[in-house]
Amino acid sequence: MRWIALWLAFSTAIWSLAAAATEVHDATGRVVSLDQPARRIVTLSPHATELVLALGAGDRLVAVADFFDYPPQLQAVPRLSTLGGLDRERLLLERPDLVIGWASGNRPGDLRWLTDSGIPLYLSEPQHLEEIAKDLERLGRLLGMAEHGLRAATRFRRRLDLACADRVQAPWQSVYYEIWPKPPMTIGGHHWLNEVLSRAHLKNTFSDLPRGVVTITPEALLARPYELILTSRRDARPPRPGVQVIRIDATLGRPGPRLVEGLEALCRQL
Repeated sequence: MRWIALWLAFSTAIWSLAAAATEVHDATGRVVSLDQPARRIVTLSPHATELVLALGAGDRLVAVADFFDYPPQLQAVPRLSTLGGLDRERLLLERPDLVIGWASGNRPGDLRWLTDSGIPLYLSEPQHLEEIAKDLERLGRLLGMAEHGLRAATRFRRRLDLACADRVQAPWQSVYYEIWPKPPMTIGGHHWLNEVLSRAHLKNTFSDLPRGVVTITPEALLARPYELILTSRRDARPPRPGVQVIRIDATLGRPGPRLVEGLEALCRQL
């Protein structure tokens, strides 16, 4: 009888661990619980799609946020436009068992509708680079791929540390990060990209503004001191002598695992 009791205790412990592996807190602190690992996943932002791809679970994506530079393996996957209202009917047709949204990037009404519909919703909202690694770990658990999540997070952290290793001794340079040219839009001091820039020994010239994204006047832009402009525009020109324009990769501006590619490319140019 003793071995039966031990076996039951062991089985109970294993069951408890399995149950815990399907329940996580997302980036906003909400509890996301799944009875089974997610097999039909819908993503509502490009960086959410890239989180799933980094886990090696691209075959579980049944619909993804519309975007232009996904890998060929996603060509046949239905796209959902998230710039306006979410196509809710199309989403329901895909019968997802997990939707990965972007807390600040998706419309609040659509996120409330998903919650009210009872569809499991995981919200990503990285404020720091470490939270991208945490997203990989948490989603790995929800997909029943906890080990994959840990490995993907470790790869991300290691690659992040190596991306600008050659610039450890480089002098700091002031930079203007252009989001939009007219009216000028940039990042303030509360944006996660400041941490990315610091890895390249760059300091945001508008970091004193206590906001995430800010719209500024052309006069304010001309009055600020900076040595570099980071932009995705091909036709950007320096506004004055002594300012260098560096064209950045689009991956740098997305809060997902592929931002490392953009950071590596930036540091190679610097």
